[in-house]
Amino acid sequence: MPTVLSDAFSLEFESISRILVGRWRHDVADTSLHPPHQELVAAARHYNCCRFWLFDMRAQDEYSPALLRWLKTLLTEQVGIELGSPVFVACVASEVHRHAIESIGTETLLRQHAWHEFYPYFFDNEPDARDWLIGCQDHEHRPPRR
Repeated sequence: MPTVLSDAFSLEFESISRILVGRWRHDVADTSLHPPHQELVAAARHYNCCRFWLFDMRAQDEYSPALLRWLKTLLTEQVGIELGSPVFVACVASEVHRHAIESIGTETLLRQHAWHEFYPYFFDNEPDARDWLIGCQDHEHRPPRR
């Protein structure tokens, strides 16, 4: 059963797939409504230091720089140190967000995070994101090729 961290975000650990799933339940314009880092990390720690996360962002009307800042903050919060490394994050976004996701800012973010063994990747559908995360569990110390 999902844990509701706010009216906009729920979190659930799937024990069979060993994936921590966060879902935005509706569009969130206010960046303060992103899930609190400490609660997210505490949930991951609770579930055997889960390092395989899926974030469903399809309810978001816009892919904003606020999401990039949120991911950067996760890195600065030293998630890898808290949970072990590497940490794999599959972000599922709507096709309408493709242009923004493929921007140079996102590419820069991906490279910076990979340096710190924090791997956020973007997908346009949940089955592919799940397959990637399950594949990562077979290669826990490096990401598989996409």
